Amino acid sequence: MSEEEKKLAMDLFNKVWELMDKENRTEDENYLMVHMAHTSLYHWISVGTPENVYIGEWQISRVYAALNNFDSCLFHGERALKICKENDFTGFHLAYAYETLSRAFLIKGNKSESTKYLELALKEARVVEEPENKDILQKDLDELQSKIQIAFIS
Repeated sequence: MSEEEKKLAMDLFNKVWELMDKENRTEDENYLMVHMAHTSLYHWISVGTPENVYIGEWQISRVYAALNNFDSCLFHGERALKICKENDFTGFHLAYAYETLSRAFLIKGNKSESTKYLELALKEARVVEEPENKDILQKDLDELQSKIQIAFIS
């Protein structure tokens, strides 16, 4: 059962990303996206590693960011950060934990907190060595920085 549950968790995780990448999601697709992300995390909690659980929490936070739901985005972003700190995750994972908290505060309209977490993410991104991970992370942080600048133009 363990291998089947891991496969299910991975498949759900990937389906969530397919929906997140979709340009014009319907309300029903948003509903499915939320529940698939939570179901994926549920399975990772049962059979995964702390890293899998962290990634699940991070993905749920990103889902809620895409849906502009501050409270849920913040809750799961804080859980992702807590898992990072408890497991001494640094670099790529820690940068993404900060990234999702920055997104949460962007939704809330809190420039100082959003900027603070973006700066922490950028600082942590400097220690990422694997080129593919560094590129993906930098692209996401550049996109987020642009959104913050646009949102808070005075």
